[in-house]
Amino acid sequence: MLASEDKTYEVDPIFEQEFERVKASAKEYGAKNNEFRASITRSVLDTYRGRRSVSSFVRFATAMMKDEDGYFKQYELNTLTMFVNTLKSMDIQLEIIRERNSTDPQDTEEIRTRTEILTGMINGLVESQALTTNDCKVHFSSQLLKDCNIIPNKVLFDRRLIRLNTAMLYKQHKFNLLREDSEGYASLINELTISSIDNQRDTKGKLTPTSLSKVPEFLKTISSHIGVFHLDPNRVLDIILDFYIKQLTVNYTFWTEVIKQSAWIQKLTFIDVNGEVSTGPSAILAQLIGFRFYNFHVEESTPVPKELYLTIAIMLKNGLISLGDIIPHLSPFEEEMKAARDEYNVKMNKEITTNSGGKLAMYGALGEDGNTQKVKRAAEDNGENDVEAKKKNTSNDVVELTKALFSVGDLKNAEVMLSVYDKLIDMHPQLAYDIYRICRVVLQPAYEAFVPENIKQLYTRFSQCAEQSQLKSAFTTHEDYNPKIPSQIKLKRVLVIDALLDDTQDLRKMERYSFFYKEWKDSLELCESYEHLTTRFMPLMRLAGYRTYLATDLIQTLILIIGGLLDRERDYPGCRLHLTNMIREFLLPAISFSKGNPGTMASVWEVLCRLSFQERYCLYGEWSNEFYKKNIETKLLKARVERAAKSMMRRVSKNDVRRCGRDLGKLAHSNPTIVFNVVLDQVQSFDNLAPIMADACRYLGDFAYDVLGFILTDKWTGSQGAGRTKKEKEKDDGMPASWLRSLAVFTGMLFKKQDIDSTPFLRYMAYRLRYDDSVADLILLNEFITKMGGIEILASACTNDQITAAGCSDSLKSEAFLPISPDNRRASRRVLGRLKDSLRRNNVGLEILVLLYRLEEACMHEQAVPASDRCSKLDKVHQTQLQYLDLLTTLFEPDEYATLVPSVETLVNEYALPVHIAMTTNRTKTQHAIRQNMDTPVVEGEVWAPFKQVIDVLPSLLQIPAIPSIFTAEFYFMFWQLSLYDIYCPINHYEAAIKRHTDMIRQCQDVRSSFYQNNRPSVVSKAERQAQASLDMLNEDLPRHQSHVEKVMTILKDSQKRWFPSSMQRQALISNILQHCILPRSKMSEVDAAFCYEFVMLMHRINTVNFSSLTLFDKVISDSLSANFIAFSEYETTIHSRFIFKTLSKMGKWHKDEKLYLKDAHGDGLIGFQKNWNVDASQGVAKEDLLSFTEFQRVLYRWHFRSCMAIEQALKSGEAHLIKNAFLVLRQFAPCFPGVVDHGNSILKIVKRLSEEEKRPNIKVLARSYIGLVTKYKSSWTTKNAFLGLKEPSPPAQPSTPADTKTTKTDSRTSTQTENEKEEKRREATESSTRVSSASRPSSPSRRTENGKASDETANSSSERKRSRESEHTPRDSEKMSRIDESGGRHRTASGSARDSPRDVKDDRSSRTPRVSAPSATDEASSSRHYDDRNSNRANESNSRHPDERPSSRLNESLSSSRYNDDRTSSGRINTPSSLNDPRSSSARGSKRVLEDRERDRGERPDKRSTLRDMRDDRGRDDRRDDRLRDTRRADDRRPDERRLDDRRPDDRRADDRRIDDRRMDDRRMDDRRMDDRRFDERRLHDRRERERDHRSSRRR
Repeated sequence: MLASEDKTYEVDPIFEQEFERVKASAKEYGAKNNEFRASITRSVLDTYRGRRSVSSFVRFATAMMKDEDGYFKQYELNTLTMFVNTLKSMDIQLEIIRERNSTDPQDTEEIRTRTEILTGMINGLVESQALTTNDCKVHFSSQLLKDCNIIPNKVLFDRRLIRLNTAMLYKQHKFNLLREDSEGYASLINELTISSIDNQRDTKGKLTPTSLSKVPEFLKTISSHIGVFHLDPNRVLDIILDFYIKQLTVNYTFWTEVIKQSAWIQKLTFIDVNGEVSTGPSAILAQLIGFRFYNFHVEESTPVPKELYLTIAIMLKNGLISLGDIIPHLSPFEEEMKAARDEYNVKMNKEITTNSGGKLAMYGALGEDGNTQKVKRAAEDNGENDVEAKKKNTSNDVVELTKALFSVGDLKNAEVMLSVYDKLIDMHPQLAYDIYRICRVVLQPAYEAFVPENIKQLYTRFSQCAEQSQLKSAFTTHEDYNPKIPSQIKLKRVLVIDALLDDTQDLRKMERYSFFYKEWKDSLELCESYEHLTTRFMPLMRLAGYRTYLATDLIQTLILIIGGLLDRERDYPGCRLHLTNMIREFLLPAISFSKGNPGTMASVWEVLCRLSFQERYCLYGEWSNEFYKKNIETKLLKARVERAAKSMMRRVSKNDVRRCGRDLGKLAHSNPTIVFNVVLDQVQSFDNLAPIMADACRYLGDFAYDVLGFILTDKWTGSQGAGRTKKEKEKDDGMPASWLRSLAVFTGMLFKKQDIDSTPFLRYMAYRLRYDDSVADLILLNEFITKMGGIEILASACTNDQITAAGCSDSLKSEAFLPISPDNRRASRRVLGRLKDSLRRNNVGLEILVLLYRLEEACMHEQAVPASDRCSKLDKVHQTQLQYLDLLTTLFEPDEYATLVPSVETLVNEYALPVHIAMTTNRTKTQHAIRQNMDTPVVEGEVWAPFKQVIDVLPSLLQIPAIPSIFTAEFYFMFWQLSLYDIYCPINHYEAAIKRHTDMIRQCQDVRSSFYQNNRPSVVSKAERQAQASLDMLNEDLPRHQSHVEKVMTILKDSQKRWFPSSMQRQALISNILQHCILPRSKMSEVDAAFCYEFVMLMHRINTVNFSSLTLFDKVISDSLSANFIAFSEYETTIHSRFIFKTLSKMGKWHKDEKLYLKDAHGDGLIGFQKNWNVDASQGVAKEDLLSFTEFQRVLYRWHFRSCMAIEQALKSGEAHLIKNAFLVLRQFAPCFPGVVDHGNSILKIVKRLSEEEKRPNIKVLARSYIGLVTKYKSSWTTKNAFLGLKEPSPPAQPSTPADTKTTKTDSRTSTQTENEKEEKRREATESSTRVSSASRPSSPSRRTENGKASDETANSSSERKRSRESEHTPRDSEKMSRIDESGGRHRTASGSARDSPRDVKDDRSSRTPRVSAPSATDEASSSRHYDDRNSNRANESNSRHPDERPSSRLNESLSSSRYNDDRTSSGRINTPSSLNDPRSSSARGSKRVLEDRERDRGERPDKRSTLRDMRDDRGRDDRRDDRLRDTRRADDRRPDERRLDDRRPDDRRADDRRIDDRRMDDRRMDDRRMDDRRFDERRLHDRRERERDHRSSRRR
């Protein structure tokens, strides 16, 4: 089979095609599955197996192996070796077949055929001279050589080959050792010593290096010694290396050149890729150095000399040896270094992940001394172990060689070392010093080029001063502390091998050190342009890691270069990017690892402060988020700082703020981003930390404050770090989240107390306000303004006094709106000055103002939002607008404000603000113009000159069709530009303030006053100074305000003639006034609402031409209320309702007093209340054309009726928004509306149903609170007839009973006594008061006369009685709320008049018998007049009174009886005051028992009072039970109709009994507290007297 295959040859490939194909594949040799190598293998294999002829193979192989045109050499392809290796493989296969020793004829035939083919291939190649016989002897087996007839005898060839291999590999060279030691090496050493050192010295007496011209002769001498004495060349080279090391500092250049030109190196010469002749490194030299390391590591206990490492470094730099040949000989070896690195990482990770902190600091990963080995205790072992430990070499060859490489400036090999040994610098930080030594040299050209000359001279002067200080310290002795320093000092030059001592000096030894290797700077790439900072300086600095803090002088040089480039940025465009890279890579990490070095932080801040805050914040962001994740050292640093910060936060307390602040300042010096993240996370979690931590930040530097601003900005967004979702800024109910509120308080307190630049905060707010979802961020702005400007958001909590004070001078206004909390007081002038600068910078103050109004429009047009949510957002934005505008007006002076805020025309045209908003912002400018032009006369018929510019522009801005046909732009200007200060001067308010300060001065001067006695003298004197300053200011402000109002009134009286051109368009005029003036301004603020009312009344008083006050009141009160419920938010409704309330209150006063109405409404020719208007206004007003008092009563009733209908409609609508607004209006109107019983009952019926059936809790609370509030004012309600001034119909008489007769007599006596006491008031009572008094009587169809006689029931008496009972019936919850609300208000008598104190009530009760009567007109007027005062004083009374303190029992009985009878009177029930006089009644018994108990308690000891109190309570319960039984029997004995009338009396009595019991207990607790207070006062007075006595006695001594 095989023979047949050999005889059958396939067609040989065409030589030319095959050869070209191989050439083409040669280009891609080296790639995977290359065709070139496969072609060679295929040609050999096919010929060997008989598929190809031998002659074809020989031709193909010969052409490739000879490569005559050098085609394959250009690709560095050794075709000879490839063919020989393939043929060798065939030879091996043939040897394997022969070794089988098979007797099979087929195997024998195969061996013969294969041998014949293979020998033919080899002989053909030998004949073609492609192969030589020597090549064949080297590569092929002896049997194949014998078959090819290349060797004659196989046995002899094998024997000779064995001998040759033994001689080459195993036989030792023999030398004449005796002759070598005694003569050869001695002669060699002598020649080396003589030839390498010259006897000549330089001018300084130092031996000069050997001249390099002697190198050839020197090498001949060495070669002759080797040849003559048969010296071992390797040993000779080792001796030369010894000389190299010993003469390193002086003669390193000579020895380097000797080794370069020696045969050991010259035989390694080759031509590199550039065609230049180069010498390769010597492996023999590296082996000799390795033997030296082995000797030091194992056999000798002495450390490796530093000169050896430097010698190796110089030879590596000159290419004499290879670093790869040296590394295997260095100790610790690679496995040991890897183990040390792993141990280092494990221990660092352990400290990061656990709280065990202290021991790992012993490894010094970040230290300066480089000690990374744990300090171990001395082992208590045997002496042998100690000897072994001493013998063991502790030097680290890797570290020392790396240091030597940096010392000689060989950065290439040093980088290789750092790449081979990872974490080398982290484990040995001392290497960073050598890197920074090179960096100083690299950076020096940039210092010379970019730093200004004056800065250079300054730092040169600093260096000279430091040198003078060192000289003085060196020459100072114990005998001479002020030595004389010579002008010139000669220092001895000393060559050192420590590169860090280069260019240093020791003045005590008078030596100047210089590093011996002068060429270390030659190969360094210097920074000659600012681009080189990134390309050359940065890679070099990165070798040392984040250890720039070790080279403070290098940091200072880099800072000076950056500062110089920033100053000349125009000359070097594009340098800013490179400078920020320097700051990011080196300066900020230097701060992190500097361990609180304030100098480093201050120097870096000098550069950072020149960047914009956006650039700084970008750097801080990368520093905070990326830097501490880069390697394990930064992670450990973060863990340590966080641990320290949390430990500090655990110790924070209100009493230890200063110490914690100092600790915080120390931590924040180095790593402010980490510390502030921890602090702010704690502040967000615990709201009580906000003011404490804001105060603790007082010890921070400017740089730390700037970083704190960045961290705050990040926290304001709700960020929780990378990869975490942001926090929600609002709760589900729309209230700000607790974390955001705490952060807002901290922000405001921080900017206020620490005087930080507020630009970042303002820019953040300006950025956020551009988005529609920024309403939640307004709390930040609110708290910031509150803390900085002392401007709180009072919302609807302003009192009448505050509103009045808002229209007064600045001093009175600031006093009225002085925040209660000291934290909300106005900041210092310095802080406010910086805030003004921040607001002016980039015009951010105006930007925020405009964006606030833009946000309001965005909230109004927001889609798919519930009405309640939209109104809540609008209210927040509205309140923020007012607060921010108030800040601008109070912070800036008028001239500064005019510069900040542009003109009205600019605001409307360029900023797209509504005209009324632009006018609001311009109001401050107008007021300043009025003050500046007080002397400018008013020309009749012309617009006042200061107003003319704005008035002329208004028509083009307003675009209102009503201008000028209906009203003029002058009226629009007057309405929107004037303020309450301009038109109203509350003289009484000024006088009250003057009196208050006068009283304070008197108390401060009176030594017997309580204020003087209870305070220190310094406090008293300070209060006196403040009161005197305020008094002086008020005495100046009052005349100024009066003159200001007089001037404005003069302007208005002249201007009002031009406001309304026509009198025939009253409806259109009033509608336009409401639309464009009153409604927009009356919902802005409560002060604006008060202004609207005062301005409307002013227009009425000054008799404005063609203005109908009556029409305006009709539109405001009756027509616009329903629309306001829908269009206004809650806050706007509250404000606008104050305007309507003032109007209704004024109408109510006119309704009660006809003379007052005629005086104010009609006046002297006033036209506001005309019914009929003439075309010609100059004809005057006839009396019959004015609205009479009777007609006014009807009109006012219609207004009340329409308001009642609008409120009822809103309450029944079911819409939460309308119902809330209705309750807000009702609460505001409570003192004057409803005024009619039918209206009040109708509204109360709806409100009670809401309080019982409503499922929405907020509406139910509003309903119940209104029920409790309106109870105080139900007694002032009148019937419809009384309200309209009509006479009430007399009820039919009924037969009287004896009890009723007795009651009548008692009432008549009481009435007579009361008339005698108030005879003067009765003389002054008018007919209107009589009507009001009669209107105050019950209006129910079922009532009794004053004598107690019941009238007959009418046709609908049963239904009316039922309705009155329903209206009278109040749920228990509302009854409790009513009691709470009444007890919180001022004390009232049965007639509804206000009293000042319980003592007055007691005196009044003792002088007359209590009774219930309808309130008089005077009392109602007094109640209405003092309502606001009661509201304003209620909070103070409730706060100052102890929770257990209640009015006296007599007063409570009077209040309860009055309230009980008033309620029954208003609902049509029978009044029975005889129950108060009857001693058997529970009220009288309770009152008498209280007096007896008080007398008894005064005599009892305190420890027995609780027992007596329990006994009295038990006795009271028994007496009340007997009373209830007697009342039940009387009720059963009466007729059925009378029993039906009194069926609710037992329940009422039980309620009264409960009230009396509760108040009795309250009286007892109040008495106990008073006794304790009296004892405490007596004890304090006694102590004070004792101190004064001791003080006087000490002064006598």
